Amino acid sequence: PLLASQVQAVGVPIHGVARASYVVSDGARETAAPLAAARRRTTMDDAPSSIDRQEAVDEDDDKLLTEHHVTLLPPHLLRETPSQRDGIARDEEDEHRRWACGLAQEAGILLKLPQQVMCTAQNLLHRFYYRKSLKSHDAFVAAMGCLFLASKVEEKPKRLREVLFAFHYVYKVRTNATGKMELGGAMYAGWKESLVTVERTILKELGFSFYVIEHAHRFILFFVKLLDGDAALAQEAWAYCNDALRTDLQLRSRAEVIACAAVRLAAAKLRRTLPSLEKDGVDWWAAFGVDGGELERAAAEITALYAARPLGWLPSLAPGPRLTDPAFAAAVLQRQEA
Repeated sequence: PLLASQVQAVGVPIHGVARASYVVSDGARETAAPLAAARRRTTMDDAPSSIDRQEAVDEDDDKLLTEHHVTLLPPHLLRETPSQRDGIARDEEDEHRRWACGLAQEAGILLKLPQQVMCTAQNLLHRFYYRKSLKSHDAFVAAMGCLFLASKVEEKPKRLREVLFAFHYVYKVRTNATGKMELGGAMYAGWKESLVTVERTILKELGFSFYVIEHAHRFILFFVKLLDGDAALAQEAWAYCNDALRTDLQLRSRAEVIACAAVRLAAAKLRRTLPSLEKDGVDWWAAFGVDGGELERAAAEITALYAARPLGWLPSLAPGPRLTDPAFAAAVLQRQEA
């Protein structure tokens, strides 16, 4: 399987997502509660003057903007995932998350999507599994849905059939399967229904709201330039950022922290000496607003990825019919024809 570190960096940094829809679903009240609170309306009796009313509106707008830009998950959500509550060990969950992110990365490369789309897809996938369990939603299907959705969010949309054929190719390569997916056939009908269903589920669970996702890639070229680094250092740091997407680090640490960790790891691998700012009493990462402890923890988590076992194909943890089961595909096609 392709590794994220094998992807070439583009010549411009990735920019964060700044798109949102404010539709609130029943299944995402926890996520959308700040939006509802910020949108509360006051009556004329509550507002003594038009100036006071305008100040109240401005204050609510500022609160909404601030809350909407929060991309890190709160501690109470990070403490225990839905999969862990269903009895799945954290190591096993991390494997399935890492595996699903790899699927999205490979399919994105096949579809010739920019790395920005794959970054957003993997971010959405990690967020989704803080809302739902691996025992209720298959990781392979979730990876398909997140990439399909991310291509729309980043305004690089792909047709549904293109996404299906790309993931089917990844499936064939990883399992040495020989079956073909034909447009309009039983397998195509089954995969299509699963993709449409999981896309709706992801939208519902994330509250139909896509946060201002700030990827660490955005800072790589900027940091390397300020540190007088070269293209090789930037490329290596970019690859570390790609690999960091396999973990949920992006939901627990700021993008600047991950970028600094990637630059530090890249410099160590290439045996480059980064400029010292000790004479001013400031470490180079501190100049970028990053704490040394945060930097060490992020670097250690990225490094730990390379000690993990390679993942080819993982069986689904979700009960019920499998996406690759011919009987499932035939049942879907029969239901659609009825």
